[in-house]
Amino acid sequence: MKKIVSIVVLMVAFSFSANAQSNLKMESDSNSKDQNVKEMAYAELRELSSVVELTPELKNDFLTLFIMRNEAINNAKSHEEKAAVYERFGQKLLSGLSEQQAMKLKENKELYNKLTNIKYAKQ
Repeated sequence: MKKIVSIVVLMVAFSFSANAQSNLKMESDSNSKDQNVKEMAYAELRELSSVVELTPELKNDFLTLFIMRNEAINNAKSHEEKAAVYERFGQKLLSGLSEQQAMKLKENKELYNKLTNIKYAKQ
């Protein structure tokens, strides 16, 4: 009887240990994805700021927009979903800019396409 109880206790302890290790791995993968999403958003914001003059409030709004877009892209299953995400967030980006700012951005075709079109974005 003691052997059976000790075997059951060891099995339960082993399963908890294995489960804890897999949870740690999933958390670290999640943290690295979050960090990558934020780094990409900051890079895109720097590029946009170099072309268009933005207020601090607008920078904060666009940073949030880029983070949300990058998270949506990471969660999209198909290329069509990713294209729809880029189109939706591209429209939001342009609606947040004034006409002059939008014209400046559209004049820089490379950056405009990178921010609004999935075909030109680096994946």
